Amino acid sequence: MTSATQPGATPLPPPASAGATLPPAGQPRQVTPRATLLLAPNPGPMTFDGTNSWVLHEPGRRGAVIVDPGPDDPGHLDALIALAAEQGGTVAAILVTHGHPDHTSGVRETARRTGAPVLCASPHRADTVLGPGPLTLAGLRIEVLATPGHSSDSLSFHLPDERSIMTGDTVLGRSAPVILDPDGRVDAMLASLAAIMRALGGASGASGGTDAGQGPVILPGHGPLVTQPADQLTLAISAREARLAQAAAAVDSGCRTVSAVADRMYGPFDERIRMGIEATVRAHLRYLADHGRLSRPVPLEVPPRWQAR
Repeated sequence: MTSATQPGATPLPPPASAGATLPPAGQPRQVTPRATLLLAPNPGPMTFDGTNSWVLHEPGRRGAVIVDPGPDDPGHLDALIALAAEQGGTVAAILVTHGHPDHTSGVRETARRTGAPVLCASPHRADTVLGPGPLTLAGLRIEVLATPGHSSDSLSFHLPDERSIMTGDTVLGRSAPVILDPDGRVDAMLASLAAIMRALGGASGASGGTDAGQGPVILPGHGPLVTQPADQLTLAISAREARLAQAAAAVDSGCRTVSAVADRMYGPFDERIRMGIEATVRAHLRYLADHGRLSRPVPLEVPPRWQAR
């Protein structure tokens, strides 16, 4: 789930990947020596162009890894499984960056059809629960990073041999992700952005053992790949600080509810994403309250309609 900038919203700087394009849904595009993108056909106000599903394959080795199968769309899953078979012959594993349905509704069917185990942070979905650390699958070297913030179960998958990193919804190719309070937290998001920066060696310097000519790149869960990670990560941190300042200013100006703060911060926006926007606002207000940066308290109870999701 993402957070689009809506008409009337307080503007923030555009992301480093602004203007970049994605292939049409269903048309695979190899974007690094080991990663091929297949865009799912689920565009919308919370998914932008759709969910980025990925097939990873170590050159010269048998086996492939699917990351984030996406929606339970028969055509998309057919194409994704066929792509993995074409590249690696078999599917060795299914990795999941986080548990939101636009990334995971197709996981069960993909696992059934391929026989591959599901690896993720959630014990409710995983055959193997992943924590931070090294992982080798079908010859691929993967560093698993815990990157909560958007959600508590968010993981990122770093491929050190080519300095790419799959970030799910922690870093996007467009805009900034929602922070789904109470599960998501601003302080966790800031720490995760710093961890991704460190994993990419500061997102600018050389790293031993990488493919010649391969610079660092972020492979996000939505939007185009990010070829200037340092710019994008710096922007993401700055944007979060800007939203904190806007939330504090809205309270100072007299806003007394989460809904009022959301309207002041974002201006008119698509009501279909109100729950996500208000969850993000609550996360910022909670952070400000925890750090003594609110001039007056704002009730942060999660409404029943959000608790039930």
